[in-house]
Amino acid sequence: MKKWLTSFMALLLVFAFALPTQAQASGISVFYNGEKLALTEPAFVEKGKTYVPLRSFLEELEYEVRYKGSQKQIILDWYDYESIIHLDTLQVTEENEVVIENLDLIYRNHTYYAPIRELEPVTVTTTRWDAATQTVYVEDDFGPIEDVEHVAPEGYMWKVTKGDKTVYMLGSIHVGDVSMYPLRDEIYEAYEQSEIVVTEVDITRQPSEAEVAEIEKLLTYQDGTTLKDHLSPEVYEAVISLAKEIGIEGEDLKEFETYQVWFVNTMLSSLADTSGADAGLGVDLHFLMLAQEEKLPTGELESYMIQYGMLAGFSPEVQEELLLETLTLYEYASQGIDVSDSSTDYLLKIWAEGDLESMDEIANGMKVSNLEYYEGMLTKRNVGMTDKIEQYLSEGTYNTYFVIAGALHFAGEDSVLEMLEQRGYTIERL
Repeated sequence: MKKWLTSFMALLLVFAFALPTQAQASGISVFYNGEKLALTEPAFVEKGKTYVPLRSFLEELEYEVRYKGSQKQIILDWYDYESIIHLDTLQVTEENEVVIENLDLIYRNHTYYAPIRELEPVTVTTTRWDAATQTVYVEDDFGPIEDVEHVAPEGYMWKVTKGDKTVYMLGSIHVGDVSMYPLRDEIYEAYEQSEIVVTEVDITRQPSEAEVAEIEKLLTYQDGTTLKDHLSPEVYEAVISLAKEIGIEGEDLKEFETYQVWFVNTMLSSLADTSGADAGLGVDLHFLMLAQEEKLPTGELESYMIQYGMLAGFSPEVQEELLLETLTLYEYASQGIDVSDSSTDYLLKIWAEGDLESMDEIANGMKVSNLEYYEGMLTKRNVGMTDKIEQYLSEGTYNTYFVIAGALHFAGEDSVLEMLEQRGYTIERL
């Protein structure tokens, strides 16, 4: 498959949004010896502690977990070595010796949760919390399985100045994996010198009630029509078939059919991705969480309404074309067909290498392939972003800005970089 931009790739490279139904851009991720754990219930933070579902977490660490109701005990068996949680006293013992005096168990929704750090004496691990990425790293104390030197990704970063004003511009990909972090020193140094972090949209904030009301009008058809009225019979049948395949049925299916085509495409796009990349590890969120932790101001280049309105504003023909493309990618993925040139793994690779030439190819190929989509996703938005950056340089409240936008906004012949240079600014790549 050619290296032209699919609708799914566009979401990763140029579009950072959070659906108003999402409480968080992502949940808390838990890694054990470098591998992400597939917990059956999500971890959560409460009382300043990170709680994990006890059974699911320990089974991921190869424990057998048994509940003895008559004795009020939970037995944690690791290859015949037992740790016992006494539910009446909350002590944890091993060979009749107390190893945890008071385990802070929570019983909720028929599940026991325990603070992951308090389990360290049992699991013989060390736990590290990274607030910037909302990630817990757990490693065995008896030594790492593999000592691999971390190679920080190159990424894309530029600097533009005017008088005493400086704007650092970081090209992002809106998903990531744990191997990306930490980023290279120059990126963190630029962040530390900055007085404010600006992203396309601050995905850590909840939309206002007014924003939610307006966005909801864009999610569903308001004129009594349904999805069937806006798609060709072939594409409609394929969408409904996929919806049923992933468990949408009954009343949920009726509601699904009220969604607009662009929103259905956005919902289904993640099904085409088999990389395991995590939105909670995207570069935007990484720095937004850092800014939140360090009480640094944040700003937005755009707004929820600009982004949702843009997607809803594409012609019916383009919306159906993009949806068909997503269905095709899903079919490829389900059959194990390699589409590496259009995959998340490919995007992460060229981003890590700082390969601007390949990013230019994607942008320019997108322009040739679908001009309406290109102009909506890139050109028009690039004008707005360039205007904002120029405003920061001319009359900004702060002297130093750390601006993060999807990498594709900095690629191709209509990029933010090209527009700034056309306005007389000198850009330095860092």
